[in-house]
Amino acid sequence: MSLAEEFYKENIQRCLRQTKDLNYKVKIIGWSRLFVVILGVLTDYILYSQNKLNLILISTIFFIGIFIVLIFYHNNIIQYREKINTIMKINEKGIKRLSGNFTSFEDSGSEYLDYKHPFIDDLDVFGNNSIFQYINDTVTKGGREELVKLLKNEGNLNKLDIAERQEAVKELSSKAVWRQNLVLEGSLKKSKDIDLDNLINWSGGTESSSPLRIVIACTFILVTIFSIYLAMVKVIPQSFLLLNLMVNFIVVKVLSKSMGTEIKLFESIKNSIYGYSKILFLIEEENFDSQYLKNLQGKLKSDKLSCKEEMKAFSNILDWIGNSSYNAYYLLFNILLFSDVFLLRSLEKWREKNGNKLKGWLEVMHKIDALVSVCNLPFENENWTYPVILDKNEITAVNIGHPLLGEKAVENTFLMTCNQKVSLITGSNMSGKSTFLRTLGTNLVLSYIGAPVHADKFSCGIMKIYTCMRTKDNLEENISSFYAEILRIKILIEACKRGESVFFLLDEIFKGTNSRDRHTGASVLIKQLIKYGGVGLVSTHDFELCDLENESEEIINYNFREFYENNKIKFDYILREGRSTTQNAIHLMKLAGIEV
Repeated sequence: MSLAEEFYKENIQRCLRQTKDLNYKVKIIGWSRLFVVILGVLTDYILYSQNKLNLILISTIFFIGIFIVLIFYHNNIIQYREKINTIMKINEKGIKRLSGNFTSFEDSGSEYLDYKHPFIDDLDVFGNNSIFQYINDTVTKGGREELVKLLKNEGNLNKLDIAERQEAVKELSSKAVWRQNLVLEGSLKKSKDIDLDNLINWSGGTESSSPLRIVIACTFILVTIFSIYLAMVKVIPQSFLLLNLMVNFIVVKVLSKSMGTEIKLFESIKNSIYGYSKILFLIEEENFDSQYLKNLQGKLKSDKLSCKEEMKAFSNILDWIGNSSYNAYYLLFNILLFSDVFLLRSLEKWREKNGNKLKGWLEVMHKIDALVSVCNLPFENENWTYPVILDKNEITAVNIGHPLLGEKAVENTFLMTCNQKVSLITGSNMSGKSTFLRTLGTNLVLSYIGAPVHADKFSCGIMKIYTCMRTKDNLEENISSFYAEILRIKILIEACKRGESVFFLLDEIFKGTNSRDRHTGASVLIKQLIKYGGVGLVSTHDFELCDLENESEEIINYNFREFYENNKIKFDYILREGRSTTQNAIHLMKLAGIEV
């Protein structure tokens, strides 16, 4: 049993025991509340029957007090049980990842699939059975977007940034309890879809409400208090209070009319801000050693301000905001005390103090939220290795396997030196050519985000990945699969001509045309890619392409083979040097019932 599996199972067992105890307590307190109500009613009845009216008030207050204490205790236990259940779900998700059942996870990031992107569709970065679906544990909208950016390899990659992220991932992967606490706090109270853009726009605003609003609100509050007093001493009729509240309602609406958009914004994000304040507290309080994490944490602290304290204050202000469209209590509170006016003034004061820092604080949280997801890879795969990033376009892979195949992955060793620009991969159908191309590409993606890779040893240069593997017809754009392939090849060639360090993965190129044109086109393309500095792999059924190895030292042949047992085709998925000498198409045709 791996350390990760042991960790997850121990947590699940502990949560099950705690949940059992908490369920028992919830049941006992529920019955206790009922008992207090019955006992209180019975006591009041006995006192009433004995004509001890002066003790009824004391008895009622006493039992109401006990009932309220039980309610708070009951709610606290229910909330704690919710935390325990959430922790259990986090660990159950980890067990599913370890067993390869991550395809059941709801969030696959399928909305980011883009056939125009250089590699994400071909390398299963998003969608079902993808890297994103496998590792994603983000609990913030911005963290999810940050993870997407990492997996897309956006921006200018450089050796120093990758090395710093590697150190950060190494450190965070060892803080399993801390990471689960972060995921927990972000999962408990969460808005359905926090409006980050409008929140950032609000924080950067400088407008403030007129002080006259506060003066008007205070005036009407004093009038209301005085009216209540006059009604109590029967100087004015009680019906006048209803008129007063109606006037207050109209005044509140007038005063807050221009603030409607802000009120709706804060109503929608208050739950998420509560979670964010908890997450930022965890980040600011933790002791980090890696430079990357220290730099991020440093953005939360200053001589005058503490992010955790200011975000807690922000959350506390938002806690007072209710939704007047359905909360009658808040509506009454608003009419009596003009709460919207004073709350928005408090928020404006908070913005004056912290508005220019909020965006930076959230960015720190988002980056660490994304890294926490990346840390699932090293924590759950102890045998994986962190790649060495080189200054030259070489690849050394010892016992490399596909990251998404788990224990089913067949490991191979592959070497591409500076002198070897193109590796031709030949082999029969289903022998493993396409999977091996994806194995290299996927591990390169992981290398560039600072994660470990499925290999005993891996080193690579920093290259832009371009693939052409899953081209298909596009009826909406009236594009055939062959023309779609041509368009992707065009993007690849243009990148090479721009001087990019290109790493390409081409699977069965030009398969949509006749064998003569396919061979000619592939041969010319390979030579052109070498000419413009591209390096990569090309899989093919065209054995004649293997002759290019004799023409250039920059081209090397590899192959996959099949073998037969009891007239059944078998594959070992082992990569070997040299050209393929076997083929199985005729045998597969016979299996399909075709008389050959």
